Amino acid sequence: MQGNSIVSSTVYRDYDELKYVVVKTIMRLIKKTKGSVITFTAKKIAVHAGIPTHPVVLTLIKDVLDNLTQEGYVKRMAKTSHGTKYMIGISSPLWRASKDESFIHMLSSPYLKTVVMKINKK
Repeated sequence: MQGNSIVSSTVYRDYDELKYVVVKTIMRLIKKTKGSVITFTAKKIAVHAGIPTHPVVLTLIKDVLDNLTQEGYVKRMAKTSHGTKYMIGISSPLWRASKDESFIHMLSSPYLKTVVMKINKK
């Protein structure tokens, strides 16, 4: 977990930075998994990213996840009393790019353009 105040302070001001943190956190979760599917909620992403779990931040994370769903990188699994549960399977381009960053070019949607540029810089 990062858990530093720089990440915490930028999530409120920079949507592209939040998007980057969310995608990198998902990629870390995928990289560590041994199975072929991961499931998560916006809160789980916030906890693993080390950012506050305040309702406004969770709403922003949910917006990122919903956009990733529209792009076909993430699937919406279920809506529960604890929020929306998402999943990513082995067939997602995000899964492949997470396991081997040389496939990062597979994330070619306009929504992820700034994220891919940041990943390529590091």
